[in-house]
Amino acid sequence: MNWWILFGCKLTGWSSEVLAQCSEASRSQLSKYTSALLILILIWGVTGFCFAQRYIGLPWWACLIVSLFFVTIVIMIERQIILASEKTVSMVVFRAIIAFIMAVVGSTIFDQTMFGKDIDKQMTNTIEMQVAELTPQRVRIIDEKLQALHTETESLTKENEELQADVNAHPFITQKSVSRTPNKIVLPDGTVKTEYISSVTTNQVENPKQKIIDMNSKTLDNLRSQEQIWIQKKQTIEEDTRKECKESVGFLEELEAMWDIITTRKLAGGFYAVFFFLLMSLELFVVVSKVGDRECDYDAAIKGAQRVRIAQFNNTFNRINNQEDILSTS
Repeated sequence: MNWWILFGCKLTGWSSEVLAQCSEASRSQLSKYTSALLILILIWGVTGFCFAQRYIGLPWWACLIVSLFFVTIVIMIERQIILASEKTVSMVVFRAIIAFIMAVVGSTIFDQTMFGKDIDKQMTNTIEMQVAELTPQRVRIIDEKLQALHTETESLTKENEELQADVNAHPFITQKSVSRTPNKIVLPDGTVKTEYISSVTTNQVENPKQKIIDMNSKTLDNLRSQEQIWIQKKQTIEEDTRKECKESVGFLEELEAMWDIITTRKLAGGFYAVFFFLLMSLELFVVVSKVGDRECDYDAAIKGAQRVRIAQFNNTFNRINNQEDILSTS
């Protein structure tokens, strides 16, 4: 048994031991299943890689993991068909529904990758429309911020001017302090009495309003710094908005752009339809082969082994039941 047959057994889930006892027709059928499955693996491996790279922005090694995840799902789905022992209508309908969904998803991701430059052009127009809509709103918000800062700055400046005028007129103020000094007096009867003598001291101190001016000056510096920051933001608001819109472009935005392209351009729409039906056909290839092909000796061997094992179990159960009946009657 060559490597291709062994690889096909591992991929499809067929038993290499059973296949070794079968005819060449079974090996040919396995080769057909393996080839069809490899086509789907390649398609969905590339699809998963492109999706992870373009829309999730993962590094190449993470894209490979996503690609492997897509491939695993495809293998598990196709194995449900290949390993089915009976050909039923429900199996065909179920696989056809999955094929339709996978064809839509696959052709969409592939077309978004292949129409990348056209989508980028379409997104440029969309982004400019978003910028034209968002920029005036953000400019209005910045103007409100600047107006509030300007009002607060004017208020503090006016307050400082009034305080400074008072400080200039009265740079120092007179501060009085009262102190009491104890004085002991001996009375005629020999008792001692303590009296307190008050004294007033006058000092020239700096006007306390100067400290308020200094605090207000620091606040004004902070307000002017904030005002400059908002002025700079206003000057670059359009470019910042455009950059933000470009960075926030996701799968749905590009999907809408691609839909506009395939619905307004006949060539793009035709290409999408061709690719969709191609993927649909490839997705249904395994189930069509499974339903259309005659039963090979491998399938007959699997069903025969199943019937033999069921008959063995039934005989064993019947023998046990008979022994139990004999014991119960005795």
